[in-house]
Amino acid sequence: VQQLRQEVSVLRDQIPKEKLERQTICHQIVNDLTQLRSDHIKGLDEIKVSFGSSLHQLNQILQDEMRDRRAQDSLRDTREATEKSERISEAAAIKNDIGKHKQIFNGTREDVYTSISNITHDIEMIATALSKASYTKAGLN
Repeated sequence: VQQLRQEVSVLRDQIPKEKLERQTICHQIVNDLTQLRSDHIKGLDEIKVSFGSSLHQLNQILQDEMRDRRAQDSLRDTREATEKSERISEAAAIKNDIGKHKQIFNGTREDVYTSISNITHDIEMIATALSKASYTKAGLN
């Protein structure tokens, strides 16, 4: 019985020590868990900030690309409109030149017809005069 009492007494002495030791361990575990949770929250916040920043950069890149494409489309449309108006102007100038050449050709043709008609008339007059002179000469002989 004495031995049991001693064991109980030793166990009673060990209980506060073990209680203190377990409380210290629990306190350390709680501190470690709190630190771990804080580190996880901090890491998660950093990931959120990084993701937000990347998302913002991607949005900026997309906006820049859309603006560039609109500018390119506008520039292309302007260039095509300019080329079209140049082609229309060139076609009008060519038609105008053709009209002038036709007028010159028609004028020249009329001059040639008139000259040929005059030459034909002159030849007929010469032929008639020669015919009359030859008839007169034949009558004199």
